[in-house]
Amino acid sequence: MEFKDRLKEYRISLGITLKNEMAKRLGIARTLYSMLENGTREPSKDVLEKLFIDSDKPSEYWTYGITDIKEYLSIREEFKCSRDAFEQLSELGEIEAGKEFSVEAKEILAAAAFADAMHLLEKKQSLKSIDIKGDK
Repeated sequence: MEFKDRLKEYRISLGITLKNEMAKRLGIARTLYSMLENGTREPSKDVLEKLFIDSDKPSEYWTYGITDIKEYLSIREEFKCSRDAFEQLSELGEIEAGKEFSVEAKEILAAAAFADAMHLLEKKQSLKSIDIKGDK
C-alpha cells in the first residue's frame, strides 16, 4: 500500500468524505492535500509530522506502511525522538551552544529521551521474546 492509499484510508476511517475537510483538519492547503492523496506529490517532513500527531501512528507507518509492532521496533531509528527534538529546538533557536536552555526546552528534551528509552526497552523485550520462542 502506498502513502496515498494510507492517507485516503485514514481520511475515510475518520468519516471525512471531503478532501478539503481533511486538509483543514491537518492545517494544510486543499490543493496540497489533493496532490498527496492522488499521489502526485510526496509528503514533506512537516506533513508527516502533522499526520503523526493527528493519527497517533508512528512516522514509519506513514513513510513505509509499517503496521506490525515487531517490524516497527526493529526498523525504528535509535534515539529518533531525541534527535528530532534537538533538531526542532535548534531550528527555533531554543538551544544553542553557550546559551542556557529554557525550562521548556529541558522538558522537551527529557520527554524525548524518555520516549527513546521506552523504545529501547520495548525493543529489548521484543527481542527477548523472539529468542525465548526460538529456543523452544
